[in-house]
Amino acid sequence: MAPLPQHSVDISTLLAGRANSKRIDGRGNLAQLESRRMLRLAGEGEGSVPLTLAWPELCEILPDGGLPRGVVELTAHGLLGGTTSFALAAVCAGQARAPTAWSAWIDPEATLHAPGVVAAGVDPARMLVVRPPRAQLARVAIKVVASSAFEVVVVDFDSLVGATPETLLFDGGAPSMRSPEMLVRKLALAAEPNGTTVLLLSDSSRPRAAVWPVVLRLELSRPTRLDLSVRIGKDRRGRVGLAKIVPFRPLARLG
Repeated sequence: MAPLPQHSVDISTLLAGRANSKRIDGRGNLAQLESRRMLRLAGEGEGSVPLTLAWPELCEILPDGGLPRGVVELTAHGLLGGTTSFALAAVCAGQARAPTAWSAWIDPEATLHAPGVVAAGVDPARMLVVRPPRAQLARVAIKVVASSAFEVVVVDFDSLVGATPETLLFDGGAPSMRSPEMLVRKLALAAEPNGTTVLLLSDSSRPRAAVWPVVLRLELSRPTRLDLSVRIGKDRRGRVGLAKIVPFRPLARLG
């Protein structure tokens, strides 16, 4: 199986603030794509319509029948509860909005598995994979989301076992950027006006000082190989739901 296409971004350009919706894509030249109508900006023509996944049983238990715009947390113990499969289904849904819709996956440790991406139905030619140093994850994530170039942005937040977010996300930056809660707030401010859905993949086994200000928190687990347990840990109205079991079949086209 061939590796994912080497779409990449000049990280120094992102951090310097020179990248925006006129300058960033998988090859560093979003302006040309946009001028040729090869790129659709996030939320274009969709308003606040939820992102509907090709996973009917899952959508039935989500508060709005799909994923909202803004920051959504997908959390599981040890990141082994189906978070990646869920996120790939969301990427597929984002790409399905239009032939010119792109997605992005911020993958500091390069853990994204190319065969799994393709098997999930993702078009790798329209998925930007960004692999920043872990210490620069916060600033890069904000820049990518603020570009408004992507329907869905996935951030692999807790992929390193045994390290804390504070030591991994920040490299001596401003105090206002030194907490995961502040990062989530900044991502939300960048995402909601642009109509982007941001998925944070987190490890529920890690201690946390405060509840993250996400629009939706979904707690996932795999009670059996064929099932996915989904519990709404927080929705837009602050409500908590009971865990519900759905068939684990993210490869919807396989039935």
